[in-house]
Amino acid sequence: MSKLRKSSFIALAFLLVLATVGCSKTDNAPAEESAIDMNDPAWKEAKTTPFAPYPETVTYSVGQTAGNYTSLKGTPYESDNAINNVWTRYLKNKLNVQNEISFEANDGTDYQQKVSMAIVSGEIPDIMVVPDRETLVQLYENDLIEDLTSAYENTASDRIKEIYDSYDGRVLDTAKFDDKLMALPTTEISHGPGILWLRKDWMEKLELSEPKTMEDIEHILTQFVEKDPGGNGAGKTIGLVVDNEQPVGISGGQYEINNIFALYGAFPKQWIDDGSGKAVYGSIQPEMKPALAKVADMYKKGLIDRQFAVRTGDDRKALLTSGKSGSFLDNWWGSWTVADSLKLNPDAEWVPYVAPQSEDGSVTMFTGKPTSSYLVVRKGFSHPEAAIKIASLQFDFQRYQEKDETTLKEFEDYSTYSVGGSPLAVNIDYYDAFYRNVGSMEDALTTGDDSKLTSNSDKAAYKAYKKYLEDSKNGNAVDSNGWAGYTSNIATAKLVQNSNIKEVNPIFFGSTKSMSLKWPTLMKMELEMYLKIITGEQTPDDFDKFVDSWKKTGGDLITEEVNEAIASK
Repeated sequence: MSKLRKSSFIALAFLLVLATVGCSKTDNAPAEESAIDMNDPAWKEAKTTPFAPYPETVTYSVGQTAGNYTSLKGTPYESDNAINNVWTRYLKNKLNVQNEISFEANDGTDYQQKVSMAIVSGEIPDIMVVPDRETLVQLYENDLIEDLTSAYENTASDRIKEIYDSYDGRVLDTAKFDDKLMALPTTEISHGPGILWLRKDWMEKLELSEPKTMEDIEHILTQFVEKDPGGNGAGKTIGLVVDNEQPVGISGGQYEINNIFALYGAFPKQWIDDGSGKAVYGSIQPEMKPALAKVADMYKKGLIDRQFAVRTGDDRKALLTSGKSGSFLDNWWGSWTVADSLKLNPDAEWVPYVAPQSEDGSVTMFTGKPTSSYLVVRKGFSHPEAAIKIASLQFDFQRYQEKDETTLKEFEDYSTYSVGGSPLAVNIDYYDAFYRNVGSMEDALTTGDDSKLTSNSDKAAYKAYKKYLEDSKNGNAVDSNGWAGYTSNIATAKLVQNSNIKEVNPIFFGSTKSMSLKWPTLMKMELEMYLKIITGEQTPDDFDKFVDSWKKTGGDLITEEVNEAIASK
């Protein structure tokens, strides 16, 4: 659904719900405690601690994303469904809570539409994930959701609080209004800096040193293209693989060249602080011009894929896995992009580098949006703390403290079958999650003792990594997934952890009134500018014309609205 249609749909929803809310059976009444809640010690403990079960079953209606239960056919779980599965049974056993389906939809647009329809009808589920802050703001302003401040303080586990603290307030603050916590935000872990992935076997064949600077990278790319270490034939080895739809601007974006732009202090598509607390749009700043000139020069020399402007996603991946290209920029999980290389050519050796680096040896990255969706509780639901308890159980106890092997095996099976099942389709994890436990994992692999691994997912990964290392050491064929997992989560994560990484935190991620109308046109103008300047259809000097046009086509108005939104927080 387009931003315009989505905004209109939600706006209509609130007009209708305001017209009918007085007739609603919930009537926006505050959450009320029953007599048994107030006087029974078991109820009091359940309502004020993370993991204590309710004395009687608490049933809650929920809007949730659909699970892929058809993949369970022929397994011991083939009768499972949205209200009876590994997750709902676990929640019932541990907390004595049971979900009822208010609505169920596929993730993405379908789910967004269901949320809007629930608002239109006035029948909001007791617990629901809303897809963006704009919807959260409207729910709060119309007094439709419960204040979760005390519920969070009382029933969020210490680890959940520690996880949110790892974002230095950048996550929880987005869900606070008038110092009240009105939702539990999801988290987006750090994507880390862009990672340069190169064919190490090609580098060794050509006796090339590991890259650090931009000059090092250009030298390696030149040697790859001109000397054809992969045996593709003269002129057939492709340079750096680059995305043509999003060449820059997404934290964690695949095939993006953000690192090159960061060398010049350019942070495209980000609303950044100009030093005075005001937001400016990174794509129109003067630092962009020399960065574009550098990339255009690389393209002219053949160091960037000459056909990148017309490649599809499948084309880009095929260039790498087939050995046509030996270079791309990605992130710490980039080994998964080229895992198929091992199937086509077991001798292919992809190695990550934190590069290009500045003169001081650092790499600067812009951080991504720290949260997107929000877990809300309907105003008047008598157990708002249930949402916090479920989140604590799911993202703390089950992930870190559960020891029952049968239970863990059931969750592992669900993961194998790619079935979610949790009524809360959110994620809450540490900002530095991807490299947080590298040391303990390396110790476990060295000693063979995994007792110090903190999470159950780490213990499962340990087995796969151990097998990969043993197969590699013994000269056996290695599993490509085992290689990709170890390379991303251990080798690359350790590399990032030990590198000099500087962060630039954008100061605005939301939307404004004019964006729904003007942003699509501005985005199209921006993409055309990148493609034309990089491929030489225009010169870097034409960047100035783009900036002038961007401002006149609505950019100045949107910038003004962005700063008004920041000031009003």
